[in-house]
Amino acid sequence: MAMEESYVDLAENLVGSGVKVRKFRADGDGKECAKSELGWEASPQYSSFPKHSSRLIKYPSEKREVDSLMAFVNALSFGSVLR
Repeated sequence: MAMEESYVDLAENLVGSGVKVRKFRADGDGKECAKSELGWEASPQYSSFPKHSSRLIKYPSEKREVDSLMAFVNALSFGSVLR
């Protein structure tokens, strides 16, 4: 499954859950911001800004299927997932 497809499926699965799924282009003009502000060295990747934390949490896996992404979301009770 392509990353874009799994991202869209994740967003659809989380409708009404209170979790916000956002897309941020970390290449081109956004590359320096992504590196300095988010610590992203490569793109694409999934990250989260949980409600209970002031820091970004990076998705620790290369698995991109929706079930794995949902397990990540559920494990941390996210307020926002950023890709």
